[in-house]
Amino acid sequence: MLPEGVTIDPLTGHISPSTGKYTKRLSEFRGIYRDEKALDALLKEQGDLVTYEVVEYRADGSDLFFGTTTMMPGRVGDEYFMTRGHYHARQDRGEIYYTQSGEGILLLHSRDGQTREVDMKPGVCAFIPPDWAHRSVNTGKSRLVFVWCCSQDAGHDYAEIASKGMRKLVVAKEDAAACIPNPRFQV
Repeated sequence: MLPEGVTIDPLTGHISPSTGKYTKRLSEFRGIYRDEKALDALLKEQGDLVTYEVVEYRADGSDLFFGTTTMMPGRVGDEYFMTRGHYHARQDRGEIYYTQSGEGILLLHSRDGQTREVDMKPGVCAFIPPDWAHRSVNTGKSRLVFVWCCSQDAGHDYAEIASKGMRKLVVAKEDAAACIPNPRFQV
């Protein structure tokens, strides 16, 4: 393993060199947004939009890896575009998100019922403690780009959030973002 400089474009999230990439589309969010009719209408009107893209850099043999998430602006009903949200498979692993451009909210909740929100704006580095679920929400009118870093063995557990939801939602109220309790959250 050798040191390497990795270039990150703060406006697009492009990484060079990169070792992996995936894209999430609107149709993959069935059951996540509360307004299914609004989701169907948006899909019919604008097609299967890209909602976010993840690009990563992994050095073989390293304990850490990092990358970018680039989230597109948009809404489904009154909810902003968001990531799926997850816990880490290893409950003793944390993560950081360092916002490069755009604006958003990082929703977090712990298994014991605590909730927190962290504003995502350029220059803010959010610390995500071990065993806290987290979801990013793009509340702006442009791309939200952030760099993340965590242990390679942290893993992702999307299943619990997919089945129970997050404790809070971020919705548009009079052109401002508001965090509200999620009425569909299951304890």
